[in-house]
Amino acid sequence: MGDPIPVSLARCRTYETLEVEAAVRRAVDALGGIRAFIRPGERVLVKPNLLTDALPEAGVDTHPEVLRAVLRCIKAVTPHIVCGDAPSVWGKRRDVDRVYEVSGMRRVCDEEGVQMVYFNIPRLRGRYPLTDWLEKCDRVVSVSKFKTHGFTVLTAGIKNCYGFVVGMNKMKIHGESPCPQDLCRALVDIYELCRPHLNICDGIVAMEGEGPGSSGTLRTMELVAASPDALALDMVLAQIMGLEPDAIPTNREAMQRAQASGRTLDVAACGAPLASFVVKDFVLPRTTFFHRAPRWLLGAAKTLLRLRPVIDPAYCRVCGVCQKGCPASAIDNRGGRMVIDAQRCILCLCCQELCPHHAVSIKKSLFLRLMGS
Repeated sequence: MGDPIPVSLARCRTYETLEVEAAVRRAVDALGGIRAFIRPGERVLVKPNLLTDALPEAGVDTHPEVLRAVLRCIKAVTPHIVCGDAPSVWGKRRDVDRVYEVSGMRRVCDEEGVQMVYFNIPRLRGRYPLTDWLEKCDRVVSVSKFKTHGFTVLTAGIKNCYGFVVGMNKMKIHGESPCPQDLCRALVDIYELCRPHLNICDGIVAMEGEGPGSSGTLRTMELVAASPDALALDMVLAQIMGLEPDAIPTNREAMQRAQASGRTLDVAACGAPLASFVVKDFVLPRTTFFHRAPRWLLGAAKTLLRLRPVIDPAYCRVCGVCQKGCPASAIDNRGGRMVIDAQRCILCLCCQELCPHHAVSIKKSLFLRLMGS
C-alpha cells in the first residue's frame, strides 16, 4: 500500500491579487512546494479552463487572478512558461483570441510576461489528437474551475484535460460517445494520456446547478485546492459537494482503472480542514439521475425517463453558437428561431454548455417531474 495522495485545501475569500497569490502558495507549499513539481529551466505548459468568452465575474472560466498566482508561483523556479487552452468555441484563431481577451487571460499573461499559445496542431496520443504543446513542454500544470456539468456532474481536474483535444475533434468525440458512460471513458482516456504534474482548482467562487456555462448558478466556496493527481482532487471535490467520490462518473471510471492496476486510491486532505468546506445543499444538475441509473434501465424506460434540452425564444438571440457546437447536428435555424430536433439530439448538453444567453434549459418528462428527480 503506497502513501495517501495529498489534496491540499486553502481558504481564499476574494479574488484580490495578493490574497489569491497567498492562498495558491499555501496550497502548493502543503504539497512540498513548487520545486517538488518543477525543476529550474524546465518548460511548463499551464492550462486554465476556458469554456467560452465570458467575463471573469461570470464564473464560467478559471479566474485570471488564480492564473496570475499560479504563474508567479512557477516563475520562482523557471521563466519558460506558456499558457493555452482550446475553448469550446470550436472556431478559428480569432474566436480563441476573443476568449483569451474577454476572460482576462491575455491581460494577465501579458503583465506576467508569459506567452499565450494555441492548441491548433494535433499529435496523436492513443487515438486522440492532442495539442503538440504537450510534447514541447517538460511539465503540465492544470488550473481548473470547480463547476457542475450536466453530462459529468463535476468538471474540475479530470475534465479540464479535455481541453488538450485540438479543435473540432471534441465534437467528434462527443458524437462517438452519446451516453455519459461512454464520454467519461473517453475523458479518463485523455486524462491518462496527458496527466498534469500539478492540478490546481479555482473554487473561490464555484458553480452549481446547471453548469458549466451561463445557465449555472454561482456559489461562494472560498476554496483553492491542489494535488499532484487530478482524480484525487476530484474525489475530494465530490465530498465537498456532499457526494461519495464514485458518484462522479469520471471518478468512478478512473477509480475502477486504478483498482484494476493495483494503484493506491487512498486520498488525504491537508491544509485547511475538509469539513469546513463541505456543503450539504450543493445543487446538482437535473441530469444527475442518469449517472446513477444502470444502462439497462435507461434503455428500458427511455420514454419515461426522458430529458431534453429546449431553447427559450425569450432569451435566445439566434447567435448560432449552439448550432455550431452541436456534435449531432441536431439544431437548425428555422425562420429566425433556433430549434432542436429531438430525434437527432444525443443529450450531450453542449448547447446548454455553450449558450451565452441562458437560453437553453432541460425539460423533464412528466414521470421524472412526478418522481421529483
